[in-house]
Amino acid sequence: MQYLFGLGHQPHISTAELEAVFSISPKLVNNNYGLMNLKAEIDSEKLIQQLGGVIKIARVIKSTGDTVKTIVNFLNKNKQGKIHFSIKNKKLGLAIKKQLRNQGHSVRYIEPKNTATILHNNLIAKESDFTIVNNQVFITTAIQPFEDMTQRDYERPGSDNVAGMLPPKLAKIMINLSQKDFSKVLLDPFCGSGTVLMEAAVMGYKKLLGNDLSAKAVEDTNKNLKWLIDQYQLTNIKFELFQTDAIKLHSQLQPNSVDFIVTEPYLGKPLKGRESREQLNKQTKELADLYIHSFQTFSKLLKPTGIIIFIIPKFKYQDDWIEIDCVEKIKKIGFACLPFAKNKSLLYHRPKQHLGRTIWRFKKF
Repeated sequence: MQYLFGLGHQPHISTAELEAVFSISPKLVNNNYGLMNLKAEIDSEKLIQQLGGVIKIARVIKSTGDTVKTIVNFLNKNKQGKIHFSIKNKKLGLAIKKQLRNQGHSVRYIEPKNTATILHNNLIAKESDFTIVNNQVFITTAIQPFEDMTQRDYERPGSDNVAGMLPPKLAKIMINLSQKDFSKVLLDPFCGSGTVLMEAAVMGYKKLLGNDLSAKAVEDTNKNLKWLIDQYQLTNIKFELFQTDAIKLHSQLQPNSVDFIVTEPYLGKPLKGRESREQLNKQTKELADLYIHSFQTFSKLLKPTGIIIFIIPKFKYQDDWIEIDCVEKIKKIGFACLPFAKNKSLLYHRPKQHLGRTIWRFKKF
C-alpha cells in the first residue's frame, strides 16, 4: 500500500522521523510530502498521535487514469446525500464539482487552507479530502492533532515563559528518533516543565524519569504530568522526579538503569541578537563544559547500547553560526554518534531566530 505523509515546516527532520519509525526512507516530493510503499496497512489515526513532524497521512486510491474521473468515481461509491470534498487545486475542484452536479448530486467544494479546514468540515470521516502527487490520487486518513498539542502546550498548569518551552511536536520527533519501544525507561535530565515526559506519556511510554536543577521546573513537571494523566485518562504511568544538577544525577539513580535519554538541556541565556562574538564564545565554552560533564554522568546511568537524543544549540552571529565544540569529547567518554540518513545532526531553526537547535543521536558503547 502506498502512503503519503504531509511533512512539517522542517521536512528534513520529518523525513528522519519517518525513517526512524519505519526503518526505510520516504521518497521526498517537493519538500512537502514523503511517499512510502508499506507492506501492511497502517492505523493512521494511531500513528498520527505518535508522529510529531507529519501534518497528515493519506493513502492512494485506485486510479482510472484520469484524475477527475478517479475522484468522481470514488465519491460516487462512498457518499450519500450532499457531497462535501476538498482538494488544493481549485480548478480541479471545480471540474469535479461540475461533473458531480451533472450526475444529479448536491455538492460543496471546500478549498482547504490548512488542516483546520479538514478537521472542522469533518472530511476525514467523510473520506473526501484529496491530494494529487505524481499524478496519483490520495485520500486523507488522518491529520495532526494540533488542537490537542496546543492544549498541552498552552493550557498546562505549569510553565516558564522566561526560559521558554520545547515545542511538543519537536519533543515527539526526538522521542521517535530514539527508536526505543514503549516498554523502555526514559530519562529527561533537563526536564524543564516536562514537555518530553508529557509527550512520551501520550505516545504510550509508561516508565518516566525527570530531573531539573530548578525547584520550580520540577514542581511544574509534577503538576503537568498529573494534569495530563487526568486529562487524557492515562493508566499505569510511573514517573519519578528529581531536583539536582544533571552532572550529579548518578547520586539519585542506579547505574545502568536507564534505557534512553531524550532532552533539551540548558541552552544558555535567551538571545536578543545584540550579543557580541566574545559574549557568544564565552557562552559556548560554558555550555560545552556542562554538556561534557553531563555525558560523563549519562554514561554511568545508561544501560549498555543506551541511546541519547540531545540538542546542542548554536548561535547566530551576523551571517555566521557560532557552534559548541563538544561532540568529539563526548565520543571519547564512550559514545558513538549515530547519523540520520546522510546527516550527522538535524538543524531545527526558524527564520529570524538567533538560536538553532541541532539534534544529535548518541549510542553508548
